[in-house]
Amino acid sequence: MYKVVVSDLDGTLLNKQHQISPRTRDTLHRLVEQGVKFVVATGRHHVDVRSIRDALGLDIYLITSNGAVVHDKQDQLVYNQALPENVAAELITLERDPSIHLNVYYGDEWLVEEELPWLLQFHHDSGFTYRLADLANHPMDRINKVFYIGDHEKLLKIEAHLNQQYGDRVNVTFSLPDCLEVMHAGVHKGNAVRAVLEQHGLEMSQAVAFGDGMNDFEMLSMVGRGVVMGNAHDRLKLALTGHEQTLSSDEDGVAVYLEQLFALGKITAA
Repeated sequence: MYKVVVSDLDGTLLNKQHQISPRTRDTLHRLVEQGVKFVVATGRHHVDVRSIRDALGLDIYLITSNGAVVHDKQDQLVYNQALPENVAAELITLERDPSIHLNVYYGDEWLVEEELPWLLQFHHDSGFTYRLADLANHPMDRINKVFYIGDHEKLLKIEAHLNQQYGDRVNVTFSLPDCLEVMHAGVHKGNAVRAVLEQHGLEMSQAVAFGDGMNDFEMLSMVGRGVVMGNAHDRLKLALTGHEQTLSSDEDGVAVYLEQLFALGKITAA
């Protein structure tokens, strides 16, 4: 039986309202009561995710910024791999269509060049918010992630350019069709999950993971059982055609799958 469950947040553990349903919360508590470890692995910022963890009511490891940052159960930073300063500077000054919005995770902050109030709906419950900054002249020493938000077709062109320009010096991935994210080479959820498990003497084969985006690809490929959400992006489904699928996040797909896999018994109605 698997000893660890790892889950992405948006589009996976969280529903369209960016919340954890009562059924999912109840299932995770019963899972942990059985002695199974639970880990969150998300592209979100660690400050943002703390409130989600607190609402869940479990002491768990947090893998954030797609694996660039890891905090333990005591909220101590145990791993951090920022972008090289010269690369971060080039990513920030990259020529792009004016409709593409630049975002930066710098240390404990989320930085933007312009007001993006519509993005705050993702962080309504946590209250996490951005700060306006002159990014081109901002320090580049603690940038964990640079991400571009906008039209998918325009982001595909940026993705192709970055892959050609940097090769394996950075990790470029889509978390959502309208969100292209760039981290240090080797930074992805799969490597972060492996590092956490090794601290507990566990192997990747002992973990089951859930995800819906291309930033979950490595994690789902590396664990013993990688489960694709029913609402996952087509690009991920095509990349992992041999993997199991569960219901969508709005249908409590993670909870339904775990209840069956771990024989958790009667569920609490949502």
